[in-house]
Amino acid sequence: MEFVGAEPVQLTALDQLIVRALAANGRDSWATIAQVVGSSPSTVQRRYARLHDMGAIHVVGAVDASATGLGIATMVRIQCGSAATASVVATLSRRPEVRFVSTLTGSADCVAEFVVPRLADLERLLQELLADPSIRTEAVPVLRTFTVPFDAFPGALEGAGEIGWKAATEYTGNAVAPNLEAIEGVVPARTHLNSLERAVVEILIPDGRTPLIDVARAISRSEATTRRVIDELLFSGRLRIGPLLAPHLLSIETELMLWISVSPDQLGAAARQLAQHSAVHYAAAAAGRYNLIGQVFLADFADLYDFTTHVLGALPGVREVDLTIQMTTHKRMWTPIVDSRFVPISRSSSA
Repeated sequence: MEFVGAEPVQLTALDQLIVRALAANGRDSWATIAQVVGSSPSTVQRRYARLHDMGAIHVVGAVDASATGLGIATMVRIQCGSAATASVVATLSRRPEVRFVSTLTGSADCVAEFVVPRLADLERLLQELLADPSIRTEAVPVLRTFTVPFDAFPGALEGAGEIGWKAATEYTGNAVAPNLEAIEGVVPARTHLNSLERAVVEILIPDGRTPLIDVARAISRSEATTRRVIDELLFSGRLRIGPLLAPHLLSIETELMLWISVSPDQLGAAARQLAQHSAVHYAAAAAGRYNLIGQVFLADFADLYDFTTHVLGALPGVREVDLTIQMTTHKRMWTPIVDSRFVPISRSSSA
């Protein structure tokens, strides 16, 4: 197996089209994707397999935890000191309740996103996992998201051109991202998953391209029933399937976590404005000292000045801004990252 760091890896024009097709419909057949991008199925599958085996790309399932009833998503800022950071990150990365982990520079040493049934469960977990009294934590529960996964890729893919599919109605897959000008935040259907839907979601979270026959066998249903369940989850926006991509493939040099305090009456306007910027990968309203949080991808560290002054400086109602730079990300959307490569997890530890 090749590793991402073993040699320079760049996306070809065809690779970029394949990534865009997977972002629109992560479960589509290689034959359909090949037709969409204008290549052959064997070439498309080979190009994806190469990047996947190098740990540079992995197709996963993504859900809005609160909207689907999977739990409450909470970002936890952790101050543990540089000597303890590696141990803390390793501990958190192993936990199935943790969806995202990264070391930081700035006012916190690392950040972890927990998904738990109740905030009381988070308190118990933090006491168990971070028992050292010298470790300080700050929980920031997510109230509402303003971005959806796989809707846009900042960086290199922005100039890749459009995919030439016949018409949007003929290429079904992930639901279209809600129009932020028309609604207050991105909340898919407020319908909690039933037991069958949850079983399907737990299979597709670690591997969004799990074959239909394997999903059907795991949930003891027919392929037709299983397909209907998956299609309904995708159509409703409760599940989205698409590619995780190593940031360096997008020509991204700097990743930031934003922690912003906004006047409550301006929170919705500020969140919508932030979410619509092309460099913003994630934006959410939250509870606590920082009620607007985000993740930003920048091509160059020098871009940080312009982003701070022109983008953050233009947000309405801002009272305080704290920028923390991501140093090393160890887990993203439940998928571990080792030596800058994705390491797919087993289904049993995904949710």
